[in-house]
Amino acid sequence: MSLKKYLDFVYAGLFLRYSLSILGEKMYNIILPENSSSNCVDSIFYSLLKYLNFNYEAYNIKYFYTDYYDSITHHICRGKFTENIMKDIYGIALVFHDINESVDLFEIIRILLNDSPVGITIDPYYCYWSPFYQKAHYSHMILIADIDYCDKKYICFDVHFNSVGYVEVNFDIIHNNFKQYFTFNFKDVKEFKVELIIDKLNIQLNNFNNNLETKETEMFNYLIISDKNDLFPVNLETSIPLINLMWISEDKKNFPIALRYIEDKMKKNVFSTVYDLLSFSQKNFLLLKSTLIKYAMSGILREDNLKSIINRIFDTDMLIIEQMRNALKEIVCHD
Repeated sequence: MSLKKYLDFVYAGLFLRYSLSILGEKMYNIILPENSSSNCVDSIFYSLLKYLNFNYEAYNIKYFYTDYYDSITHHICRGKFTENIMKDIYGIALVFHDINESVDLFEIIRILLNDSPVGITIDPYYCYWSPFYQKAHYSHMILIADIDYCDKKYICFDVHFNSVGYVEVNFDIIHNNFKQYFTFNFKDVKEFKVELIIDKLNIQLNNFNNNLETKETEMFNYLIISDKNDLFPVNLETSIPLINLMWISEDKKNFPIALRYIEDKMKKNVFSTVYDLLSFSQKNFLLLKSTLIKYAMSGILREDNLKSIINRIFDTDMLIIEQMRNALKEIVCHD
């Protein structure tokens, strides 16, 4: 490409951005779906898939898991789906990049925005719009969708700002506090097939750990033995177990979206009993969260009640697994 053509290309891009900003439009008008998770990672992926007009509902199969305690880190946590949903189902790779002080982050973002939004990992302790501002340190993800050159601000998509969807962030806040930036590689995007979703669910079913007694004991012991101050910081909204219980309950609510998507594509309703069980599971996780909040505030914990809730959670999981296996067999037979 000649220098003249290159400059024409650059100026055309800048003119487009300027025109969009004058019209009040963003370069990437990504919108958070109503049924999205409040988890920053999932909200970005889910919203991006919808923006790209992909079959975004299928992403919710990620929420099919039955392990809620990490025996290594000793925390209540969201379970892990055995597959890489973005890569294995959609063919989209997430690529993280580290940069040194000599690299101009602004220039990197400016150039990359020509192809796609740019992700940033940042500590929300320094994000004034976050509920965790100056309260807790951890890694949070946001998506830069555009640049306001006049006011020197990034237009950022963030689940913590979902009432509006976007927050304008001064360059310095991002430049001084980011940890990494990440990009999306679309070169291996796949033709979507619902059969692949079913295969992934069957893999998850085959990996199910049915040792309920061990699971129940680990979670119960963690909650009654752990130091109360470790479980519940002064600001309850920063409590790791409470945050994760909120996300788990959301996952139980959102997983049926993927199942209804499968039913719609296969033209067969087979998951009705699973929906009821998932709803019951969600209520028990909310009850567990409520019980722990009362414990944090009063210092009183009824261990028999706690054990009963935990047992119901894992007993319900066993029923969900059984009904999922039956439903998927019915789909295969129908097909």
